[in-house]
Amino acid sequence: MTKALLSGAIGLAALTISTEADAVEGGLGAYFLGSRDSFAGIVPGPGTYVSFDFIGFSGTVNNISLGGFPVFEADVDTTLFKLSITHVFEASLWGGTPAVNINIPYADVDLTYKGPIANGIDDSDTGIGDFTITPIVGWHNGFNHWSFGTSIYVPVGKYSDASIDIPNREISAVNIGKNVWSIQPVISGTHLNTDTGHEFSGAASLLFSEKNSATNYQSAPQLTLEGAVLQHLPSGWAFGASGYYYQQLGDDSGSGADQTRAALGTDSLKARVFGIGPIVTFNSKLGGHPVSLKLKYTHEFEAKRRFESDVLWLNVGFTF
Repeated sequence: MTKALLSGAIGLAALTISTEADAVEGGLGAYFLGSRDSFAGIVPGPGTYVSFDFIGFSGTVNNISLGGFPVFEADVDTTLFKLSITHVFEASLWGGTPAVNINIPYADVDLTYKGPIANGIDDSDTGIGDFTITPIVGWHNGFNHWSFGTSIYVPVGKYSDASIDIPNREISAVNIGKNVWSIQPVISGTHLNTDTGHEFSGAASLLFSEKNSATNYQSAPQLTLEGAVLQHLPSGWAFGASGYYYQQLGDDSGSGADQTRAALGTDSLKARVFGIGPIVTFNSKLGGHPVSLKLKYTHEFEAKRRFESDVLWLNVGFTF
């Protein structure tokens, strides 16, 4: 493994903190699971890094609330495009390197519902989702790299209460935004042996959201553990696997959650899911500037009160 090739890869480290449409109230969290994989703990050298994500996923969820509307089962097909901009400063903070990341997502969501009021009715929406701003600081010691950051989710995406028109078989419950502010502290680490090309990366985060004032629904804190193992080759290619574990640390609360439990006849709305799959990356240069490609597939399983999806994810990154 050549250190020159690997240093270019480090320059495109994964500072792509993602957002997602809807919420745990809604079967999905503010944070798009699996966003932290290869190079999760590395803050690169000073500069501006731009990446584009193209994500497609389909899945099913049981017994949730969507925009205040109780749903027995929902099938989702979503295409998500995301612009991520990271600026790394030429400065030192607490002995580390400071940076800031901004994420802007655009989602196209199509859902089919089965619920206590209506069955087999479709709803869809498109638009810009909630922005994410993440200040972060990274440190390095030989082959070991780690970072600490805090993601702030800004509720600018479209959101409205659910409306139901049974005679015309119409439901409006899909929301691109969450209608709540959220905060997510995260600690990440990477062991990258530049002699052998072995990489071991991981991240742990906790996400806290305010109560949704429109539905009086309080989503409980959410723990996410993520990891990736890759083998980097002298050609610039790397192959491996990535995965995650997601678990709510408590049950959802508020009158909106109470009404959802009653309508669905369930004792708990506590969410959980696992995900795992292969990952392939490639790092090279284009016009003298480092460029990176990442393709991965994730299969989710053992989901509870959350969408269980199959996800195909392509990321393209550039350095300026």
